[in-house]
Amino acid sequence: MNATQSVHILFDLRTLGSLPPPAQAYLLALVDGLLPALLEGHRATVALAEGTPFPPQPIEHPNIAYRTLKQPAQSRAGAKEMQALMRSARPDVYWSADASLPPPTVAWNYRRLRVVYAFQTLPRPSEHGVARWAAHLWRRLTVYRRLLSADALICPCHAMAVRLVVRLGLWSRRRVRVIRNGVHPLFRRHTEEEILQARRTWLVPRRYVMLAGHSSFAEDLAVPLRALGQNEEVSSVTCVAVGDAKLPGALRETIRDCHLEGMVRFINAAAIPPEDLSALYSGAVATFEPAYGADYRPSILRSMACGTPVICAADAANGELYGNAALRVHPTDPAEWARAFVSLTLSAPLRERLVARGEACAAERSWGATARASFAIAAELCKRR
Repeated sequence: MNATQSVHILFDLRTLGSLPPPAQAYLLALVDGLLPALLEGHRATVALAEGTPFPPQPIEHPNIAYRTLKQPAQSRAGAKEMQALMRSARPDVYWSADASLPPPTVAWNYRRLRVVYAFQTLPRPSEHGVARWAAHLWRRLTVYRRLLSADALICPCHAMAVRLVVRLGLWSRRRVRVIRNGVHPLFRRHTEEEILQARRTWLVPRRYVMLAGHSSFAEDLAVPLRALGQNEEVSSVTCVAVGDAKLPGALRETIRDCHLEGMVRFINAAAIPPEDLSALYSGAVATFEPAYGADYRPSILRSMACGTPVICAADAANGELYGNAALRVHPTDPAEWARAFVSLTLSAPLRERLVARGEACAAERSWGATARASFAIAAELCKRR
């Protein structure tokens, strides 16, 4: 296939609603408005599930087609429906971020379908022997088998690439491509009036630290909450947590034990619009992300783009992605979290340094650059035929 021939990509977004937020942002950035220039001469088909609204407005482009499928993606009928779509559309590349779906293996005469997965997160290993063995067996029988049939895996950092190779037992590290994720231009510095309006809308006090929710919300939030409750310097600072609307019982006990009743404000992530979320980022004393491992956390880069210093876990992924642009602490040590909160609350020079470094880091990351680099991989795969 020469460089002038068009590439037809099929984006499988049928399970978009169940994907982690980074994977959703990645796929939506590729599909919604970030590839018009690259799609000149190329084509894209977007497969959606019936009843699930497509978050952005579908772009009107002659080379982009949207197909709504009626059957559940995980069912046998859904697999047959996707096979029928592929036979009619005849794409060159199948693109997905959901490793729970088996990749299609349709082959036509002289050409083979290329499969690309955008891998944004890895399950944490269990600390218990039997559970660890069961989780390892499940990955070997499902994710492992499906990913081995893919032509390329894309992940946002080298730390995740190493874990993909080691923990999933991939044959070749060359198939795991590292492309850093971007940040949406909606996340920016806001004016005092915009911040005040968002605070009034969501009943947020003047001084607060902020966490944008993630999958292990209750488990990871407990350590920073203990740090806030044990220090008089920051005990009056409210913690605003954007996540699940339901507060887990274990987290309620932590709040009660730390005497933080009334100092923790929970906001349903599904209810707050992105504009208000961005304004709350800008108005926070600091944002913090206690989760650790090979996960990619979009809240860190969003906070940097909004001009707010970040405290995050000191792991390999965060060190590679953000370096000294974030204040990194041991994820399970409340004393380190307490020192970090106090430092950012009382030290203006430290805040200014982190804000400047964070804004420079966010300025280098854009979804447009991510889309161009990702599209180049699809084109390269097609040239190898």
